[in-house]
Amino acid sequence: MDVATNFLLKIHLLGNRKKARKDVKCFSFEMVVDSDLSNYKDFIDSVTEKYPPGYLEIPHVQYYDNVLKNFPVVKSDQDLMSMFDVHSKEKVVEMFVAYCDPLEKFEPITKWEFDVEGQPANNIEEDDDDYLRNPLPENEHVGVDEEIMYLDIVPVNAVDVPGCSEKGKEKQWLRMAQRMSLRMAQRRSLRMRMN
Repeated sequence: MDVATNFLLKIHLLGNRKKARKDVKCFSFEMVVDSDLSNYKDFIDSVTEKYPPGYLEIPHVQYYDNVLKNFPVVKSDQDLMSMFDVHSKEKVVEMFVAYCDPLEKFEPITKWEFDVEGQPANNIEEDDDDYLRNPLPENEHVGVDEEIMYLDIVPVNAVDVPGCSEKGKEKQWLRMAQRMSLRMAQRRSLRMRMN
């Protein structure tokens, strides 16, 4: 990609506003595109592939023109290129994608509150209470491979089983070692499946 033709698209996905929850304003994400290589159909396909619309819903695209302070509708390659021309200096475009049923009339955006908007960086709320917080977070998790260091490894001849001969002790130790290696193999395969 050529740096001179790259644009950062800050896309606000509104979904279907008649079916959307009232407490959620929009979902925002960013996308970098090359204005020389992009067209309207590929742009729409890339957005709807990541965030699919409902059954038979049609995506409608608008952007914020900060010179004219309005929200032009993008319906073709020519509209997309004019959007890139308007934002050629700042290289950042605020875009809006709304899904609408084909039988309903699309209501374009006429105003937007940019100041109020924002998504949390993560969904974890920080507690003010540090009482149970781990002082060493790098030692938080002990993996399956590190569990062995906590097992007491006893030599074969140190195992004292009443009523067993030396051969019985060796067989018991061998069975215990086989069970332990089987458990470790099962944990590794489970971990591999989870990744």
